[in-house]
Amino acid sequence: MLNSDLVTKAFSTYGNKTDGTREKRAHRRTKRFLSYPRFVEVMVVADNRMVSYHGANLQHYILTLMSIVASIYKDPSIGNLINIVIVNLVVIHNEQEGPSISFNAQTTLKNFCQWQHSKNSAGGIQHDTAVLVTRQDICRAHDKCDTLGLAELGTICDPYRSCSISEDSGLSTAFTIAHELGHVFNMPHDDNNKCKEEGVKSPQHVMAPTLNFYTNPWMWSKCSRKYITEFLDTGYGECLLNEPESRPYPLPPQLPGLLYNVNKQCELIFGPGSQVCPYMMQCRRLWCNNVDGVHKGCRTQHTPWADGTECEPGKHCKFGFCVPKEMETPVTDGSWGSWSLFGTCSRTCGGGIKTASRECNRPE
Repeated sequence: MLNSDLVTKAFSTYGNKTDGTREKRAHRRTKRFLSYPRFVEVMVVADNRMVSYHGANLQHYILTLMSIVASIYKDPSIGNLINIVIVNLVVIHNEQEGPSISFNAQTTLKNFCQWQHSKNSAGGIQHDTAVLVTRQDICRAHDKCDTLGLAELGTICDPYRSCSISEDSGLSTAFTIAHELGHVFNMPHDDNNKCKEEGVKSPQHVMAPTLNFYTNPWMWSKCSRKYITEFLDTGYGECLLNEPESRPYPLPPQLPGLLYNVNKQCELIFGPGSQVCPYMMQCRRLWCNNVDGVHKGCRTQHTPWADGTECEPGKHCKFGFCVPKEMETPVTDGSWGSWSLFGTCSRTCGGGIKTASRECNRPE
């Protein structure tokens, strides 16, 4: 039997704080330049509870989460060129050195936003947005602890408010981080009235208010694409146009399921000793049990198996499905191929044009 406290926790945002400014922005829309890449320079902060839980593996775990986030923002469905770059990774070993973190999600967000601004001083490492990852169970109220993350709407280049908090719950924490960063990019929830089409059921993607069986957390809805595009086109992402000179925290290129097998994924959620439940549907939802703990039987938080997790011989999970493994080839920058021969002249007499072409197809 699924315990009620294991039902997927809802994402929460200050949904009404900036809604009123949306209409004011619309009239200033300028010409679209899709080719402009954006570089989101991120400071990631892990609190002392994360240190206690993950130990020496913490930095690798955080970078794995952010590699998932980066891949989500690389998905073509977002309609913009968004690059996630980690410029600072702060691990809080002593609670007194970090922001004040409590069960109250709104207070924790406020404290973290103030704290991160103090770390973004001139002459130091500059970031565009700050992400806090904590093992603290954050709540909307004393009796409503179904919140996984919190952020304000449309604050990406506001040095005081470009920040979000996410509660650690295994590798699916990456979906929470991506979701909250989406709010910072001014995206509403997929089920918001702003996203509803007449007679069409809203598809649930990254910005779904909850993660359930029908959510596709790897792709963006048309509504999310619309709102981030309008937000950037109206000039609210100017701080993202400068490419960072260095990338001090390279993200692991491997799929997360290659770094953390399915049993380790269970342990990240439910603690040491937890293992995957046999005979359950693979890839779509991760069901785990703990034979040595108090909570026995199969449990789930409705999160999928990580991409790259082996599901059958010669197959691995990708976007919630067990599919044949593709040949893993290193990414190579393309280059121009050879010029073709000149074609025939466009005119039989007088001045004309001959053309030759080449393609960006090297290596083939």
